[in-house]
Amino acid sequence: MHRESDKHGPRQDDELKHQMEGMLRANRPTRADEGRDQEPMPDEDETEPE
Repeated sequence: MHRESDKHGPRQDDELKHQMEGMLRANRPTRADEGRDQEPMPDEDETEPE
């Protein structure tokens, strides 16, 4: 039997899969409040100048 993850049990794998399903289908975050979204990672070009 193949499991999704070695770090979580099958029930937690199913729960995580369910939580991510909306974002994966929409191909974008599904939060109504943009303030709750994660900030994007800075590009390498935007880091501190040398």
